[in-house]
Amino acid sequence: MRKNIGIAKFLAVLLVLFGNIWAALAVDSYTVTPSVLRPGEEGAITFSVRNVLPAGSTSTISPLENVQVFFSASEGIVFRAQSPFVIGTIESGGSALVSVPFRVLPNAKGGTTTASFFISQKDKSDLKTVNAIIKIVNPPIITLTSDRQSLLSTDVINLTITNNGGKAERTTLAIAEGSGFALMGTSEIYLGDVSGTMNIKVPLDSRNVKEGLNSIPFVLTYQQEGGQAASETKYLSVVVKKEKADVIFEQSEKITTAQEDVLKLKVKNIGRALEDFKFYLEDEYIKAKENKLVRLGNLKSGEEKEIMIAVSVDATPGVRNADVTLKWIEDDVEKEERTKVPIFVESDSDVAIFLDAKPTPIIAGGEHTLSVLVSNIGSYKIYNVEVNLPQNEVLELYNAQNSQYIGGLDSDDFSTVQYKIKVRKEEPGVYEVPINVRYKDKSGSWIEKNQSLKIVVRSAAEISKKENGNAAWLAAGALVVVGALAYWYFKIRKKGRASPKI
Repeated sequence: MRKNIGIAKFLAVLLVLFGNIWAALAVDSYTVTPSVLRPGEEGAITFSVRNVLPAGSTSTISPLENVQVFFSASEGIVFRAQSPFVIGTIESGGSALVSVPFRVLPNAKGGTTTASFFISQKDKSDLKTVNAIIKIVNPPIITLTSDRQSLLSTDVINLTITNNGGKAERTTLAIAEGSGFALMGTSEIYLGDVSGTMNIKVPLDSRNVKEGLNSIPFVLTYQQEGGQAASETKYLSVVVKKEKADVIFEQSEKITTAQEDVLKLKVKNIGRALEDFKFYLEDEYIKAKENKLVRLGNLKSGEEKEIMIAVSVDATPGVRNADVTLKWIEDDVEKEERTKVPIFVESDSDVAIFLDAKPTPIIAGGEHTLSVLVSNIGSYKIYNVEVNLPQNEVLELYNAQNSQYIGGLDSDDFSTVQYKIKVRKEEPGVYEVPINVRYKDKSGSWIEKNQSLKIVVRSAAEISKKENGNAAWLAAGALVVVGALAYWYFKIRKKGRASPKI
C-alpha cells in the first residue's frame, strides 16, 4: 500500500514538471461582423487565443510569450491593421481577444472570400491557423423606364433596363399574376446578362385592366454574383386608355317595366371600319331572355345595323344606363370595350276609374253627389294625381272647381273625390260622362287618361210608379196580414166559447 502511494506522488511531480515545460496554445472559433457585407462596407473578424491547461492538470503551466497573429491580403478585402498583430504574453489559463478590422473593396464581386490568420509564439514551432470565410453580396441595382406614359388595351412599349449594381446573369422578365396585365404571345422574355443599360420591346395586353392609372408588376429573375438565384418585382406606373368603338346607339322602340319585351337598338359606326363586331347585353335589370350576344359582322364606316334582343325588364321606369360589352377585331387583335347604353324604360302605370252616386238611382233633372274613385293598378307609385270632371251636356257641376287633387297613390291603392251635380237630361237613358285623370309616373313623365263612363239616368215618373207599385203591394200585404190576424182572433174566441165549463 505504501509502495502505491509513493508511485502516485512521483507521477504527480512529473506532471507538474511537464506542465511547466509545455504550454498549450488554443484558438476559439471566429465570428465575422456583420455576417454579410456589400462592397465598400467595413467589418471585423474576431477570435480568442487561449493558454489552456493540459487535460487532467491541476497545476499552472508556463505562460505563452511573444504571441503574434500573421495575416495577408485576401481577394476583395483589405485589412485595416498591420501584420503581424502582436498579442504579447498570455498567462497560464488566460486568453486574449483578437479583432482584426477590414474593408470590402468597392469592386469586390459577390460570393465568399477566405481570410487566413496564423497564430504562434516567437521562436516556437507551435502554430495555429484560422480560416475566416467572409460573405460578400453585390446585388444588381435595376431600374426600369418606359418611352410611354399611357397604353392602349394592347400595345408595345420600349422598355429601358439599367443595372447600376452587380451582375445579373440569365435574367428573365415576366409579369406577376393577378395584376390584369400580361405579355402578349409569351409568358416571359429572356434578357440574358444585364449590366449597364439595355433596351427591349415589350408587347403588353391590358384588356383586363381598369381604365386609368395602374402599375405594371414586372418580375425580374436572375443569378447574382456568386451564383445565388434571386427575384425582384419592379413596378412601372402607366395610364391605361381603352380603345373606344366610334359607334352611337339609338333606341328604336320603348320597353316597359315589369314585362317581357323586345329591345330594339340602331347602331351606327361613325369611325373606322370594325371587323367581326359583337354586342353583349350584360345588364342586371334589363336581362336577355335567351342569348345576350348579337353578332353584327363587319361594320363599315357610316354603316348602320339593328340589334334585337328579347329581354325581361326589371328596371324602374326612366332612363337606364344598361351595361354592355363591345368586341371587335383590329390589326388581328381582339379589342374590347365595356360601356353603357342609355335605354328608356316606360312605366306600366295605369289607373282604373269608377263612378258612384248618392242618392241612387240617378234621376233626370235630379241633384246628386257623384263619387269618382281612382285606383292605381300599375307596379309603381304614381304622384300628383288630379281628377277633372269637365262641364258637359249630361251633368251640371255645383263645385267651385272642376279639378280635385288626390296626391300620391301606391300600387293597388285608391282614393275618391266627390262632386255636387245636377242631371241636365230630362229623358231617361244611358249617357257617357267624360272623366280626366292626370298624374306623374315613376319616370317623372306626365300621363293623362281620358275616359268616358256610362251612367244610367231614370225618370222621376218611372221611379214614382215603381214606388207607388211598391206601396200598393205593401198595402195589399198589410191587408192580408190584418185579415189573417182577424181570422186568427175570431177563430180563437169562437173556440173559447164552445169549451164546456168545469
